[in-house]
Amino acid sequence: MLELINEIHSPSKEYKVEINKRLSDKLLEIDVYCWDSEWETWIQKSTGFSLTDSLDNALEIAKEKLKAFSGETME
Repeated sequence: MLELINEIHSPSKEYKVEINKRLSDKLLEIDVYCWDSEWETWIQKSTGFSLTDSLDNALEIAKEKLKAFSGETME
């Protein structure tokens, strides 16, 4: 099971990153999604597995991944 901790959107709102806490071991997962307007749903884009135990590290990884996938400059 996962608990959503934080969600960050790209400036265009076409991409987002979710930081989820795994309830089994309390580690944080970071996943990237893009908006599919045809199906009107978020589709997972990240294929690598990102885990960390610190929210600060998770936020840094999330912003890096979002920039890499969206190509947009993050604030």
